[in-house]
Amino acid sequence: MKSALFLLSTLLGLGTYGQNLVPNGSFEQFTTNCNFGLQYSMLQDWVYPDCASSPGLAHACNPLAGVPHSGYGFQEAHSGDAFIVLWTLSMNSQGGFPDGNPQMYANIDLNQQLVAGQHYCLRLWMNMADSSCYRTSAFHAFLWYGTPTVCNYQDTAWDTYAAVTFDISAVDTAGWTLLEAGFEASGGESNLTLGAFQTLDEIDSVFIADHSNALGALLAAYFIDDVELWACEVGVEEHANDRLRLYPNPATDLVRVALNAGEETGTVSVLDVQGRVVLQQAFRGVQAELDVSGLSSGAYMVQLRTERSVLSAPLQVVR
Repeated sequence: MKSALFLLSTLLGLGTYGQNLVPNGSFEQFTTNCNFGLQYSMLQDWVYPDCASSPGLAHACNPLAGVPHSGYGFQEAHSGDAFIVLWTLSMNSQGGFPDGNPQMYANIDLNQQLVAGQHYCLRLWMNMADSSCYRTSAFHAFLWYGTPTVCNYQDTAWDTYAAVTFDISAVDTAGWTLLEAGFEASGGESNLTLGAFQTLDEIDSVFIADHSNALGALLAAYFIDDVELWACEVGVEEHANDRLRLYPNPATDLVRVALNAGEETGTVSVLDVQGRVVLQQAFRGVQAELDVSGLSSGAYMVQLRTERSVLSAPLQVVR
């Protein structure tokens, strides 16, 4: 069981972390009200390079691209009311040939520049759209010194320069998948680009089914939510968090979540070994009580998420 808890801690980044350097990482803030629907271009802070296509946006108030009915398929947001949509491959439905610019890129200026030699952690949640005709294997994060003016299909070095390459071959339509990785900053990076940076010849794709009648093209389309980037320690997942206590632990029905110091307001969640939220409730003050009687025996992770940080601690449920 110790190995199961260590694996879960590794997947979920056990411990604390500092400020999220990605503003509006949950795609909930807009420059206008939702009177006639919302688009990606109406998001606060997020843009896309002039040389690329705009990502899509699904929001609960949209008549067509809504949540959970996004136009690309059924999916609740991982949190809040919105998520974005990125294509990693687009094939012409007439001849089955790749379109000239198949990919979309989401771009944002960070809250502050990265520090040379500092280790950073990046995490996001991904789900494959029901309407995807293909799945692809790679998704990237590119840290730069400003918004790129030349896109990857013209500058094939993006995948070489990417700070993070995620293997997304296991991402499916069933639910949200947590992607998390770390990297060391060169120093001065102030901008983040998310997307698939492989050229048409490099893309590793698997055909699933022909859903081109829904969108007019053969796509590999993915939903993205809750993007976070923060300064962290190498191996932070190997150290127990000393601010958050769970007792009793192991637990059978009720477990108390308590802070050793200070008060917080946020959300406390229980996640399974696949990173799925199986229980969630509000947290105010110094402690809360969770009813885990409906959970199966096994290893879980309890996360307390506030505006300033995320605290995590492993939980064992026994029957």
